[in-house]
Amino acid sequence: MAGTGALALLGLGSAPALGQQVNCNWTSPAERMIVAELYTSEGCSSCPPADRWLSSQLTTPERSSSILALSFHVDYWNYIGWEDPYSKKQFTERQYAHKRAGNVSQIYTPQYVFSNREVRRWGQAGLIPQRLSAMEQDKAPVSLQVSLERKAANQVEVQVKTEWLDERYSGGRVYVAFYEDGLSQQVKAGENRGELLKHDRVVRYLSDAKKVSPGSRIQVFRHTLPADWNQSNVGLGVIVENNESNTVLQALNAPRALSQCS
Repeated sequence: MAGTGALALLGLGSAPALGQQVNCNWTSPAERMIVAELYTSEGCSSCPPADRWLSSQLTTPERSSSILALSFHVDYWNYIGWEDPYSKKQFTERQYAHKRAGNVSQIYTPQYVFSNREVRRWGQAGLIPQRLSAMEQDKAPVSLQVSLERKAANQVEVQVKTEWLDERYSGGRVYVAFYEDGLSQQVKAGENRGELLKHDRVVRYLSDAKKVSPGSRIQVFRHTLPADWNQSNVGLGVIVENNESNTVLQALNAPRALSQCS
């Protein structure tokens, strides 16, 4: 497939000397990537199958070059007995923003949204190959060059440079996300009481949106990494959306970005 292996990682060599700043760089593929958002909760008994499907179907090296999968844990089920440690009100608000934009018909979990379109039958055979086949013909209107620089052991700076390839689009907004793989949680209350839940692509940080346009092509994001993150399992995702239609113009996925840039 044309998108496979298109994500380039540059500038990685031998381990740096202590205190030396490290810079890693990635470039988006020519085809428009799929952004697969899962809205889920550890307090939801119907969510574990959707979590497992994401882990098995959307996180392989081949799929990761074409799909940016992000698992957003919402907070509105926390009241029923189990407070999801990965949930944030910000993620609930993002799901509701999809509803206001007409991207989804209603709010529920588990809910998949592929590039701002609701997908109800996410487990059906052939769904992913069908989406990827369509993507091969869909050239991205924006190209992304992303760099990550470690300023300190727990401080990073991400720079996103956009190159506009289609004059029909005059601007958009960019988000940066850090996600973590290999998480597990023994649930002690609520609908999943007694279950050991495992998660991948769990969003641990989502930036506020920053505007990008042909005239302002570079945006800088800075973040302090919390101590409870397993940095060897943390990846980086970048999304550019159109201002008017909320269309995903392009995305970039860099699994295990922090361990590669250390």
